Amino acid sequence: MTCLYTDNIASKQTRIPNITMLSVSGIALFLCVTCISCVSGAMMDDTKTLLRDLLSEYNKNVRPVRKQDDTVNVTVQMYVKSIQEFDEVSEKFSVVAGFSIIWKDISMMRDPAGYGGAYQILTSYDDVWVPELILTSPSDDVESLGATWNRIRYYPDGTAVWIPVKLVKSTCAVDVKIFPFDTQTCTLSFSAMGYEFNEVFIMPETDQANMALFTEHPMWDVVDNTASSERFGSSWQVSFGFKLKRKPEYVIVNVLLPILFLSILNLVVFLLVPESGERIAYCITVLLSIAVFMTIVSAMLPRTSKPVPIISFKLMIDIAISSAITVVAILNLRIYNKDPESPVLKWLIGIYRILTCTLCRKRKIEPLEMRKLLRKTSKAIRIQTVKAISTAENDNNFEKQPSDLTVEERITWKNISYMIDGVALCLFSLAAIGSFAVFMIIVTGRSK
Repeated sequence: MTCLYTDNIASKQTRIPNITMLSVSGIALFLCVTCISCVSGAMMDDTKTLLRDLLSEYNKNVRPVRKQDDTVNVTVQMYVKSIQEFDEVSEKFSVVAGFSIIWKDISMMRDPAGYGGAYQILTSYDDVWVPELILTSPSDDVESLGATWNRIRYYPDGTAVWIPVKLVKSTCAVDVKIFPFDTQTCTLSFSAMGYEFNEVFIMPETDQANMALFTEHPMWDVVDNTASSERFGSSWQVSFGFKLKRKPEYVIVNVLLPILFLSILNLVVFLLVPESGERIAYCITVLLSIAVFMTIVSAMLPRTSKPVPIISFKLMIDIAISSAITVVAILNLRIYNKDPESPVLKWLIGIYRILTCTLCRKRKIEPLEMRKLLRKTSKAIRIQTVKAISTAENDNNFEKQPSDLTVEERITWKNISYMIDGVALCLFSLAAIGSFAVFMIIVTGRSK
């Protein structure tokens, strides 16, 4: 019995230290979890106390640096969401963008352990100092970047993070000289106006705007963007530049190709027979159509004289060619309707023979063909032919073989009219196609 009692006492003494070790370990784990919970999530009262202590003597009119000779360094990062509008006529450029603006405020430094572990706090935009960023090239009213609903987030070391979102409307100088293959560069510049350059220094966080959230625009491609900081008067400004390249497909299909087709249609007037009576009406219709397209293109471009778009010169050349075609068509109708018995000028006959190689195409006429030709020709031509044969017989130079007789076709004003149609068709075709080709070579060459 004694031995059994002794053994029980010994076993109890052995288990007591084990139980004690487990209890201590559990308590330590509980305290650790409790402390972590307190640090990661402060209570409402702790946050209220923290804000009251920080803002009770806070003055937002004082720059947040200990020595007022020091400079407040502000970093800005731009996040572009989309291009809202790019109006070349009014030269307006607007984008939807968010900004991450960071600086340090020594008045907001604190120890989180003294406030229930509150690591981050939020406060209203109107209650604290912020670097008021003003767009230096606004298209509408001059406004600051922030809004009353914005919140500023502060960390224990005094780091302040401000994330405003805004539709930024700016002016943008447009160069449409090589429209529609042009490339534009628009810059959005923000300055902390009211502060000297040694009081607030603004710099971009990276050398480019963030385009991760960007939505593609149907008319423009953003081929490049930059971010930089430079002096603006007596203060600093941060600038974000965007290089935009126009997508020319819309203008090619709706403007350039119709202009080319109208130029080709303009040439068809020389293929219309003069008896149709539609030549002049046709020319005027095409001329008015080109004028309408010139109005359409002018509405798409800014009203500026420097630089003048090359496409405007192209349209003026097309109007000049169409006007010249109309004048030639009118004069040619007068030539066509001249009296066929009136003599044709010798220099016109010479040009006609050179162009048509009439001298090379003299043909021998058989007796039967000779009679048919005499029946078809006018009385004056028949008299001239008889006189020529009689003269040849008297001079003994006329051989009695009718099969060797050759007759030269008489050139009339109608022949001259047809010649003018052919020459005008060739010349104006070269002018129309050449002007379009030169225009395309110039604008596409300069766009590279």
